[in-house]
Amino acid sequence: MSSTEKLEEDQMNTKEMVWVPEGDFIMGSAEFEIESPVRNVHIDGFWIDTYPVTNRDFLEYVRVTEAQWVPDWPAEGPSQETLDHPVERISWQEARGYAKWRNKRLPTEAEWEKAARGTDGRVWPWGEKLIEANLNVWDAAKPLERMTVSIGTFPGNISPFGCIDMVGNVEEWVEDTYEPYPGSRHVNPSTQVECRVLRGGSWFYTNEMSRCAFRRGALASFTGYELAGGPGFRCARS
Repeated sequence: MSSTEKLEEDQMNTKEMVWVPEGDFIMGSAEFEIESPVRNVHIDGFWIDTYPVTNRDFLEYVRVTEAQWVPDWPAEGPSQETLDHPVERISWQEARGYAKWRNKRLPTEAEWEKAARGTDGRVWPWGEKLIEANLNVWDAAKPLERMTVSIGTFPGNISPFGCIDMVGNVEEWVEDTYEPYPGSRHVNPSTQVECRVLRGGSWFYTNEMSRCAFRRGALASFTGYELAGGPGFRCARS
């Protein structure tokens, strides 16, 4: 591949991505033991998708690669109205498969959290105060009988680096195994089996699960529940 072709490929692969520079950030919280301890973490710079992967994106992948059909999609595929909703009910393995097809990867847990909260340890991507008008979670979605919404519906849901919808709407897989952080005293049976980490909460979960530091684990094969949502993801690139 020539240098020109490589540059064109790089530009294509980083379209709709934001750059998160190298450096330290504050990771973790004291809210729950599984999120502690609070500490400074240093990571290299990386690219991460501006938005979660959508039904439109994943439908292209399924059609080209003949990957598994998404469980809650109708036989004719997602409706026109939901094409720009984040795809959900995707297993960790399927998310990795899509990322590889795009010449990307899943973000690490530390990368995801830095992209979501910046360097100052803020609680939500926009700051310290919960603003329900900024996100799609159960507390607001249930009264409206609302599930996922199109990416970018809530412009206030933006991180210091420019990532959109890092919390609420759909929870997101990251690469890491679900384990207590170094120095944590957390003991829970769910960390004794090999689960992978989900971040950000979703329309199906409440406000406290939409915080930047919230984390939970699920089996890599987990795809959620029929007509009740499940995992989505976004991709990263070194």
